Amino acid sequence: MSDVIQRSVDLPASPEEVWSLVTRPDWLGGDGEIDLRPGGEGWVEDEGADHYLVVEEVDEPHRFVYRWATFTEEPTRVEIDLAPCDEGTRVTVTELPLHVTPPAQLLAA
Repeated sequence: MSDVIQRSVDLPASPEEVWSLVTRPDWLGGDGEIDLRPGGEGWVEDEGADHYLVVEEVDEPHRFVYRWATFTEEPTRVEIDLAPCDEGTRVTVTELPLHVTPPAQLLAA
């Protein structure tokens, strides 16, 4: 994955109602478990592959950020932001690639 993906949708519900949906494993893909605390871990099955995740940020009911990866795909960072709007709540999902840079001593070797 080389580009940032960002999508927004307005839902006719309060941020609290939307929060209870976007933090569930089935909204992220399918079966799974998520520990909704910074540093919490979890997994979500998505299209037959297990995504393993680490929670970075939880600001209920405004922002949920996590990193996730499979054994076959590059890891990404996902930011889910909820903001009140005229229709109810605007949900913005941003997925960014994680570029892992080896420590300098490994590059010099």
